[in-house]
Amino acid sequence: MIIAIEYKNGRMKEFDTSAFTATNAMSAGDKTARNVMTELDLRLDLVDKVGLRLDFYWYDATPQGQRVDIPGLTDSKGDPVSLTSASRRLGTSVLLCSREGIKQISRIIVQRANGTVDVLWRQGSGDWLINGARFEAQRVLSYTDSNVSSMNRQAVSVYKYMKKAHPQMTEEELCDLIGYPIDAYKEIQLEESINSVEAVGAELIESDDGGESNYSPEPENPDPSDSPVTPSLGKHFAVDEDDDGFDDDEDSLFDV
Repeated sequence: MIIAIEYKNGRMKEFDTSAFTATNAMSAGDKTARNVMTELDLRLDLVDKVGLRLDFYWYDATPQGQRVDIPGLTDSKGDPVSLTSASRRLGTSVLLCSREGIKQISRIIVQRANGTVDVLWRQGSGDWLINGARFEAQRVLSYTDSNVSSMNRQAVSVYKYMKKAHPQMTEEELCDLIGYPIDAYKEIQLEESINSVEAVGAELIESDDGGESNYSPEPENPDPSDSPVTPSLGKHFAVDEDDDGFDDDEDSLFDV
């Protein structure tokens, strides 16, 4: 597994679990142990509490360990064949980025068995942290459309798909299911509906007071009399200091 962390200030760090690592790193302290497999557990579920943590476990196939009979398989003497059952043992834990450090990241990329995926990234005016691992899981397992390209458009499409598949779920639950904070999704769906109304039927989530989303676009040709005279101006464990939906038979608020 390779984990790359990109920071807002342009820095990038890459963690490689295989390079410069001995093959017997986990069992080196026990001469009788035999490590047959190492388990890497990237704790994305703890990002808000402790930061990005990578836990290691290893499987010890010591000959003196428990054995498991293999049904239907016998040796030359007719006795059941058994194999050593590898025990899962604690390895170590590495804090790749602290909770404070997470505030400084722009994106985290992970190279895993089935390819590369953006597992976390920040987006939007609220600098929201998007759980890309959750989004990727729902997109890959639940949604297929060869015409969809941008991540924002996919988010709107996946939300609509999941809303129809799970009509009993609330907007907050659906957004959490695909890994998006509800305010981040509100902003995305509004932007998509404005820029591509004919391509995407963006389903607006109502605000808490029952009204429409609080996000409102600037008019394309504002009346000069309405314009103001003066425009408004607009940790890593070793972090450096510089460093309502609508019913199925209802139309979207946007007439598509």
